[in-house]
Amino acid sequence: MAPTYVWPLSSSATADEMNTSFGPRIDEDRWDFHDGLDLPAPIGTPVYAMRGGKVHHAGPAGSGGFSSRHVVIRVTDPSVGLVYNVYLHLASIDAGVVTGANVNQAQPIGTVGEDDATYPHLHMEFRKGTVKQIGSVHPLSYLPYGDTVNFSSPVSGRFNRLDAFMAARFVFGAASKLEGDLARVEVDLRRGTRVLTTRIVDFDDKHTIVEGKGDHLLYTNDIGVEGYQKSNMVEHHRADLAYGVLVRGIPKQCDGLRARAIDLGGHVATSGLIAVPDQAATDEFVDFEDGQLPPAGWVAVTSTGGEGTSLSIDASAAHSGTQGLLCVDESTTEASTQRAGIEYPLPPGRFEWRAEGWFNPTSLELGDGQSLYVLYFLSGSRLSAAARIHNDAQALRPGLVARSADDALRGRDGPSVIAPGRWRKWRLELVRLGTRETTAILYLDDGARMTEQVRLNWDSTAHDPTRLRAGIGFSSLGAAASVLADELRVTEAELST
Repeated sequence: MAPTYVWPLSSSATADEMNTSFGPRIDEDRWDFHDGLDLPAPIGTPVYAMRGGKVHHAGPAGSGGFSSRHVVIRVTDPSVGLVYNVYLHLASIDAGVVTGANVNQAQPIGTVGEDDATYPHLHMEFRKGTVKQIGSVHPLSYLPYGDTVNFSSPVSGRFNRLDAFMAARFVFGAASKLEGDLARVEVDLRRGTRVLTTRIVDFDDKHTIVEGKGDHLLYTNDIGVEGYQKSNMVEHHRADLAYGVLVRGIPKQCDGLRARAIDLGGHVATSGLIAVPDQAATDEFVDFEDGQLPPAGWVAVTSTGGEGTSLSIDASAAHSGTQGLLCVDESTTEASTQRAGIEYPLPPGRFEWRAEGWFNPTSLELGDGQSLYVLYFLSGSRLSAAARIHNDAQALRPGLVARSADDALRGRDGPSVIAPGRWRKWRLELVRLGTRETTAILYLDDGARMTEQVRLNWDSTAHDPTRLRAGIGFSSLGAAASVLADELRVTEAELST
């Protein structure tokens, strides 16, 4: 008996190679809910109808509400009713595939392309009951595939506290991206042996998932699932799948959590009981008004021997109040990079950090390609991630730099220009820490509000932040600068708040 649906590239029950599957992923360095399957293939590879039906719409980008060349086939499925099969990023559409035409199962309908895509692939969706994207459901509920027990049990080692509430993150995954059949995640919030409530994310229930792209869309009912992969997994050398489930707003009476990952075949991977720690919130604020250097809980850091670098509490460095921190690197003949700032030790096991402060670089002598870090997260004695001022072809740009798990440095600058002698508030947020899809986001005040300048995605699994340095956290060999700093703060902020 022929399968109810065939795969669109093999035109058979043999599953096509998949990159990102249905569900959450990272796109443009942001959380994104992916509504279909991405099937990589060379441009021009034939695409076949997964099931017979009538062409609802076929056309170029900009028509039918689609941003790429596409075909949509309306299918009557005796088991579930009306289903729309969507095929996107096509290079071409077969001549007979026009709106209103009937097509047969396995009939060629077009070819693979990269129209409105970053690499050649077919994106296909199953939309149940409506042609709108909110009707999208997991394609592997319909397509034949080899179902196995493939997901690992969720584990948790990271908690954040924000005000009176705790937040937790569990991580789990599957060894092969070719079976991306995650369907549902559940987390029990417990008090002793009693379940207080169970929070649920069901990928086919849009009451538990917010459509769209953006880190602020992660949580629904104080639970969310992240996918630690991007679309082109071949390019990123990913053969597996990795996920995180985040729970926030954990009430005080909850002392334990248990998470379950459930696939389409009904296989359940269950965590052990994870105790909710009674950890204090990190919310450290320094305004230097007491004149203490270093401030309580901080350490002053200057270059070896202090030659050429200095720190002082000074009235001229005040952004508000009467005093601020004056950071000076006046040497241009040193044999190493320089620093003149203060450091705060970070407690381990957090999954998000936010650092901010007001900075005024009163003088900057940076050669082309040189940098100065004003907010600098370190892993031990090495860079984890930092917000920088970077001389990019004689323009001083705000930017980010981070060290990946392979020890490579990654940097990216925003379009703004930093003007010496001007106070601006800098904010650096680190999210998805300890994963291969960690993101740093840099904000600067524009006189009215904080606006995003740039974000950078990297793998932080080998370089977890252990300290924050502020002021002149780092200056390039041969650079010189004076920086005023005031109203510094570091918190365990949740990005979505």
